[in-house]
Amino acid sequence: MKRCPQCNRTYTDDALSFCLDDGSPLVSTTAPSSFDPSATVQYPQSRDTTPPPTIAYPGQSAPPPPQSPAPPPAWSPMPPPAPQKRSVWPWLLGIGAVLVFIGIGLVILIFAIARITNDNNNRVANSNTNRTANRNANANRNTNGSTSTNANENSNTRSSLTSYTDDFSTPGWGVGPSQYGNIWYDNEEYHMRATKGGYIVMYSPADRKEYQTENATVRVGLRSIDGDVSSTGYGLLVHGLKSKEGQLEDYGFLISNGDNPKYRIVLHKAGKETVLVEPTESSTIRKGTTPNQIEVRIRDLKMDFYINGQFVTSIVDEANYRKGRVGLYTSGPGEVAFDDLEINH
Repeated sequence: MKRCPQCNRTYTDDALSFCLDDGSPLVSTTAPSSFDPSATVQYPQSRDTTPPPTIAYPGQSAPPPPQSPAPPPAWSPMPPPAPQKRSVWPWLLGIGAVLVFIGIGLVILIFAIARITNDNNNRVANSNTNRTANRNANANRNTNGSTSTNANENSNTRSSLTSYTDDFSTPGWGVGPSQYGNIWYDNEEYHMRATKGGYIVMYSPADRKEYQTENATVRVGLRSIDGDVSSTGYGLLVHGLKSKEGQLEDYGFLISNGDNPKYRIVLHKAGKETVLVEPTESSTIRKGTTPNQIEVRIRDLKMDFYINGQFVTSIVDEANYRKGRVGLYTSGPGEVAFDDLEINH
């Protein structure tokens, strides 16, 4: 019989050498009394580092020893991640995109400003054109309220080369009283009044080439303010110059819109007035204070004359003036107003 010196459990199987409970070596209970069990006591090793003893069972093979658990892997701290360098390309691309958008915006703004400016210029041009057209249309209305279709025909024959219009909204011609009468601006019109029994002439500014009449088409709107019109009439001068002696030289296209409306053509040479076309009645001239429009078309030495868009007569420049300035003419004390002077070359 054997006994465990630790737990005092006894075993009858002499083949056992270790305690089945705590694995301590068994001692024989038949050992001499002088034997000191504690002298040979073996203390068990730590169970977590020493595998359990192999127990042999009679008639059976001993089970394989349990595998020791794998030691935990050695731990070492992970190195801190290296700082990642930021690329400058995103910034460059972003700045480039912003600059592109700014450039596109500036281009759009420039085109918008140009378009607005062009629209404003077109409005001003259209306004001036409409104003002239309206005044011409008013000048071409008959006293019964009908409108002459010849005014449209006249508009279609205008020169497309160069054109100049003076609506007399800005003073530039001579003004003031003289021994021949008085001249002044009023309500964007040029007003003239001669002395009784006489006539007065005013040429355009001498330093303005726009008023030259060589091979030009010249037209002007005109009206009697008070209806008191002299029989010698009022109207338009072309090829106007002053001789070396200071005398007037020009051709004059004059109308009188009294009870029997008439037109006539005169020549001023060396200060003397010569009638080239005697006073001729014309139904195209509107009576009283109704506006009229007269026109002279000059091609070399030939001059064609129109009243309210209708052709009335032609003459040849026998004085061979060929060129000169535009002028305006009136006779008698009746007040006359001129407006919308046009010169087309």
